[in-house]
Amino acid sequence: MAVPRIPERVLRSIWQRRLYSHSLLTSDGDRVMVRFPGVMNPDGGPDFTGALIRIGQVLYRGDVELHIRASAWRAHRHCADPHYNRVILHVVLLPGGTSPPPRTASGRIVPLLVLSPFVDPRLYDRRMNEFRCDPVPLAQCRGKDCILPLRLLRRRLHVLGRRRIERRVRALGKRLGWLTEEFGAGSGEPDRQEGTLHSGAWEQLLYECVLEGMGFAKNRSPFLALARSVSLPLLKVHGLGDARTMQALLFGAAGLLPSMHTVWDKESRAYVRTLRRRWRVLRPGLRVPLLHEGDWMFFRMRPVNFPTARLAMFCFLLPSLFAGHPLERILGIIRQSGTTPRARRSRLVSMFRFSPDRFWSRHIHFRGTKKNGGVALGHARVQELIVNEIVPLLLLYAREYPDRGLGRESIALLRSLPSATENSVTRLVRGALLGGKARPGGSLEHQGILHLYSSYCSRGRCGRCPVRTGRALMPNSAACGVRMSRRCLR
Repeated sequence: MAVPRIPERVLRSIWQRRLYSHSLLTSDGDRVMVRFPGVMNPDGGPDFTGALIRIGQVLYRGDVELHIRASAWRAHRHCADPHYNRVILHVVLLPGGTSPPPRTASGRIVPLLVLSPFVDPRLYDRRMNEFRCDPVPLAQCRGKDCILPLRLLRRRLHVLGRRRIERRVRALGKRLGWLTEEFGAGSGEPDRQEGTLHSGAWEQLLYECVLEGMGFAKNRSPFLALARSVSLPLLKVHGLGDARTMQALLFGAAGLLPSMHTVWDKESRAYVRTLRRRWRVLRPGLRVPLLHEGDWMFFRMRPVNFPTARLAMFCFLLPSLFAGHPLERILGIIRQSGTTPRARRSRLVSMFRFSPDRFWSRHIHFRGTKKNGGVALGHARVQELIVNEIVPLLLLYAREYPDRGLGRESIALLRSLPSATENSVTRLVRGALLGGKARPGGSLEHQGILHLYSSYCSRGRCGRCPVRTGRALMPNSAACGVRMSRRCLR
């Protein structure tokens, strides 16, 4: 039976659900065993990330790229894109004839797997019909008899949301341990004296949190790498209020400072020339790892979310957010008695206000002559930074320096924050669970939806789904989210 013409999304569904024979072979005859197919990537870059695959006698962890034909690798210019350097397997439906073997930008040959000989041909029609009948991939969750009642469903989403926040708190705790050693605060044990509130480790951790959060979903990793490369003490040496110097340091170290021959309009050329002159002076004394322009993601992004725009915003935020003792100011807002969580939220949001210069008030990047609305950090984005970065940091502080009041007020602040802006994941899960009828809950429910998708839906763990009838959370998990707050309050 001939292989019918199918869209690539059907091929991705077949790969994700492992609807193929387990006796896979590459085009070179090596055995392939798929331990984990990876997490589907809805953005630019490889189709699946974090896959675990044994090829021959070697177990690889990396990304997987899927195409209908093998020739698409070169046609899409993946061979010159560094975002595809971690691809460990190129999966295609049909052979490419005389197409050359796929290579990454680093020159490595990628093993090729032609999937059609290992798939039942009758499966293509069934998968196509499923896509036509139900646009929501989580089709099996749409039956009212398998999903918990709304009230209990939201309670479980809140528990999952607390679990996601707790995961972030633990990650920050590990990073704090490294920073404490790096900044020389004793023998490696955290110094728990209140007098160390202004320690460099805590300020650097806050700096890393905010800069990583500026990357949001697609550029978190390079922004975090930049924060660890160009530290806050290094920026303070050159003066946080000098926006041009801050831009020269951060754009230069990020690899986002363009060469003059790629900038066309007069205003941009003058601005870039000034930054490049300062970067040439600063670069010899900067003995840190540098990033490359290829490390950043611009694909399928609104222009205002380009990493150039986000980094420019951060440069203008530096003096208002990090001058003096920033963590002390944040703690003062949370600890202030007689104020409501809403008032505390407003004061925190006001710390993220900034005024760009004339250039960045009309540009979002250096290249191109088209004038845009300029850089801006919206109210919803600031609230996402508070949920994802500031609140976990406060909870960590309440745990390191036992402070019950701070823990309670931090959780109250988290509960008071509205739900973040809907994205493709939350719309997908809400459509499957709630049918689009229920109004979005608060930020804790939003976090729970993200945790549900990343830990269960995207990994095909439907049998362990905690929001289906007859399924409880994992052992002791009903108190898992509460345990976070109790640890913070003890």
